[in-house]
Order: sequence, then structure tokens, then C-alpha cells
Amino acid sequence: MPGLYLVTTPIGNIKDLTPRALDAIKSCDVAFCEDTRVFKKLCSMLEVDLAGKHVNSFHDHSSEQKLSGIVELARTKKCLFLSDAGSPIISDPAYPLIQMCLTKGVELHSVPGVSSIVTALELSGLAPIPFHFHGFLARDKSKKNKDFDMIGNVYGTHIFFEGVSRVLKTIEDMSNLYPEFDFVVARELTKEFESVYRFKGRDFESVKADIVEKGEFVVLIHNPLKNESLMDEKLVDLAQDIMDHGPRPKTLSKLLAKITGENNKDIYKRLNLSK
Repeated sequence: MPGLYLVTTPIGNIKDLTPRALDAIKSCDVAFCEDTRVFKKLCSMLEVDLAGKHVNSFHDHSSEQKLSGIVELARTKKCLFLSDAGSPIISDPAYPLIQMCLTKGVELHSVPGVSSIVTALELSGLAPIPFHFHGFLARDKSKKNKDFDMIGNVYGTHIFFEGVSRVLKTIEDMSNLYPEFDFVVARELTKEFESVYRFKGRDFESVKADIVEKGEFVVLIHNPLKNESLMDEKLVDLAQDIMDHGPRPKTLSKLLAKITGENNKDIYKRLNLSK
């Protein structure tokens, strides 16, 4: 059947590929993948003959024209979209493609499989509801600090990816900010050297040396601090000040920061720029 098929591939163990995913690979007309070499290697391991199939690359820097071409091709052909590992919607460029398919009335199908997010959450032992997935944290320091602030202000389990060269520094910074929060570092999930480290923020230094700096990481942090009510005393005071004296930028920025968890100085700057 023609359409765009989002196929989730194994994140480390080839046996995790579902029968549906294998059937989709065998029966496709065209495959668009993050790295054609990785896909061809997977097919070789699965003993899938690619004769007569077109295998093309598609990544974050692919053009709008190429994206439109895929959508039009999916009207008449069975087109697969795959990442090197995991779901193509997680930290990969499938989202704009999905939006275009829906806008242009092209059939969209999901062929699900193993997710590093759910696998890490299962192994973590942390509360699963609510959980918040952030993808890769920003590299820019100011943006990264905003991520840190948000994690400290929003109740639940926060999940994010981090690169091997930055993971320990990121955890060190966050553990200093939130010493009472529960942390979990999941490394090389489903692979031979899978490792899961569980600790309180205050105990990071004692487990730091045990964390092997190789492979791929999923980091989880549980914020146990429920906001029983947004209408706490400080929030009411700020609202009353605005009612009494009008919406002054400084007071308004503090009120918005209290509600959103953002830095009030950043909000203040944006308010002044919008004048």
C-alpha cells in the first residue's frame, strides 16, 4: 500500500526488530534513511535482498525540495523512513515530513518498535507519570541553563539525551543544583555493555568514577516537588501588585517567571524588546 511508513529500528539488539518492521523493509519500494550504509548493513544482517529497491539518504540538512519529493513519491509508492536506531521521530528529521504528509493528504503509517526513552524509564525505577522528554539538551550555556531551571520547576521524571563528551559535566552541574533529586544514567541500552546507574544528586561524586564514558546515554532526573497550587502567596502578591499599580515590566516578568519556570530576567528583556 502506498504511503509513508515510519519504521523503528533496533537501538542495539537486532532481535528487537519487530516482524512488522521486517515485512515493511522487505516489501518497500523506496527507503529513506539517516545513513544508507547503516541501513544496508542492517538489511545484510537480516538477509533482506535490496534488489529493485531504491535506498536514499535523508537528514537534518536535506532540502525542502527533497522533502516535497518524498511526499509526492509516497502517493504512489511504499516509502520507508528510518533512523539508524530507534524511532525516526525522536531527535531525527521526520517531523516536518510527517506534517507535510498530513497537510497534503498522503497516507501515514507507524511501524513501532523499541524506544530508548521507554526502555530507560522502565529500568530507572523512577515514577513514570508524568514524564517529560527533552531530546538533546542545548549546547549554548544560556539555553542549557533554561533547561536546568525548567527541570527544577516542573514535577515529574525528566528524560534527555546527552553526548559522551558532555554527559558527566552536565550531570555534575545538575546534581549540584538538585542534590535531593533522584538521578539515573542509562548507558548502551539493549547492548552487550548496558549499564544503569542510580543515585541521588548529592551522591554523584561517589559514583562518577563508575560511569564508563563510552557509547550512548539517556539521563533521567525525577523532580519530586509538586506544586500543590500555582496560587501560592508570592504569586498572589505579584498579581495584587499589578492590580494596584498596573502591569510594570519588572513585576510582570516576575509573575510570568513564577508561572512558567523561566528566568525572570530573560522575560524582562523580551518584554522590553517587544515595546
